[in-house]
Amino acid sequence: MGSVANAVIDRLPRGESWLRGSSHCDKCNHVLGIWDLIPIFSYLTLGGKCRYCQSPIPYRNLVVELLMGMGFVALSWQLWAIFWVTVVIAVMDWETHMVSELLVVIWGILIIAGNFQFSSSFLGLLVGLGLIGGVWAVSRGRAMGFGDVEIAAVMGWWLGWPKIAPALWVAFVSGAIIGVIRLMRRIGGLKSEIAFGPFLLIGAWVSYIWGTYLWNLMF
Repeated sequence: MGSVANAVIDRLPRGESWLRGSSHCDKCNHVLGIWDLIPIFSYLTLGGKCRYCQSPIPYRNLVVELLMGMGFVALSWQLWAIFWVTVVIAVMDWETHMVSELLVVIWGILIIAGNFQFSSSFLGLLVGLGLIGGVWAVSRGRAMGFGDVEIAAVMGWWLGWPKIAPALWVAFVSGAIIGVIRLMRRIGGLKSEIAFGPFLLIGAWVSYIWGTYLWNLMF
């Protein structure tokens, strides 16, 4: 599933089909062999470089494969599909600043297909949509993109109230921390853009697992 996720992350922003066509090196276009496609093992044995042209393989490939493996072990099978979709949305947004509406819709469908309390979910949606949508509207899209509004709405529906509150808090705090680190390391400047979608999704998962504890701790 990590390999499939990497294929989607690579190809979807470029408008390529991730269902058809052989895997190939993005630099030399050489079709990859079976020994080049074993998750984690291939990256490590190849030293993070293409076997054919020695171009660096994005370290993101290894990170996504490791993350998927750990997530599928740690989470119950009912959450595997949601975990897979949210990881792909987050990584794609981080790399391209593009939120796939298709994947957000699929995430929403997966949530609706599961069990949830309507009143709690609807209130969570309103809070997520109201806060992030409000920031988007007031800043006229400069502070964050509309894709972040879509993510906030779906995560609000998923988490419900009050878990959406600590989720948003974690998102803003983690985003601020990374922003400060980037400034200290002189990566970009004050006006450089940082994708906020990944932080929203980190907050969503943190709150899904520990939201009740965080809420009680805060209030």
